[in-house]
Amino acid sequence: MNIENIINEIQQTSKLSSYSIEEIEENRNLRLEMVKYFDKQQNREFALDFLRILTELREDENVGVSGDSLMLACYILGKHKQIEDCIRVWDTKRIDFDTYCYIDIQLVPFQGVKETIEYLKKQTSENAKNALEYVVECYKAGDFDNLEEYYKEIPWFV
Repeated sequence: MNIENIINEIQQTSKLSSYSIEEIEENRNLRLEMVKYFDKQQNREFALDFLRILTELREDENVGVSGDSLMLACYILGKHKQIEDCIRVWDTKRIDFDTYCYIDIQLVPFQGVKETIEYLKKQTSENAKNALEYVVECYKAGDFDNLEEYYKEIPWFV
């Protein structure tokens, strides 16, 4: 299995087979290939679908998906550098208590902390206000001091 197989599967079915999910969950080489692939090629539609599918799986108590895989999907989406996607990452972090604790807050301000704060200030939803409050608290606490390094290296969850 490789990234092209996964891209084709999602394009054709809007889903992932249990085999593909297992490969994504267990195959570090595939996860690494995914990160490297999106370093060179943009495919935001895939990134959005990938995060949506994994989120739905996480919400399904009969299936589930790991926090590492959710973080991978958030990271891949962040590589596409669309500031509005910070809300999608925030929503993923808030799926359940475990994801809230597990998913790194550093994945939310992938476009930069100040840029994310300014974007969130302009949003009117309660969800965006909650994200803004949390991001500002984390900023003040120094959680984003090494944000550039976070995105330069292969993430620990890959």
